[in-house]
Amino acid sequence: MLKLLIIIALLLITTQDFKERMVYWFFFPFLITLLIFDRINLKESVNDIFSTSFINISFFIIQLLMVTTYFSIKNKKIVNIFAELLGWGDVFFLIAVASYLSVLNFAFYYIASLILSLLFWIFWKKLVHPSGKYIPLAGIQAVLFAMFLIFDWWLLHIDITKDDWLTSFFYKWT
Repeated sequence: MLKLLIIIALLLITTQDFKERMVYWFFFPFLITLLIFDRINLKESVNDIFSTSFINISFFIIQLLMVTTYFSIKNKKIVNIFAELLGWGDVFFLIAVASYLSVLNFAFYYIASLILSLLFWIFWKKLVHPSGKYIPLAGIQAVLFAMFLIFDWWLLHIDITKDDWLTSFFYKWT
């Protein structure tokens, strides 16, 4: 039941972001709560959940600072990336995801979801909605996260709260 609620929450975030280009704030604490309860159901300690969440959120904050620095240098003035470049819903969504995934899985998901979101948006703008200006990033990433969870929970059983599947995958290629 918990897993189904998580998927429904992700689909609601996607729907709202695509329709309104915004997501109601209460979805994010609700999603974080569901994701943390699922990790607790996996018999993870609260300390482990907190420490991986802290590392993931720190990584994300560093990324935000780097983007802010880049655009500030490029524009020769301090740029608030939240004014036009990134929505708060996108940030809160990634914080929710950071509360669930292991460190390597978060980095993998974060990078892959940004690349796939960009590719999807290019396709969407060309074929479906050429006048669209803003990328529904949280919505696209919510779909990708739902797919990641579905692969973990019901198809591949890779356990994305642990780094084992990623490290063994990379060791096979080296």
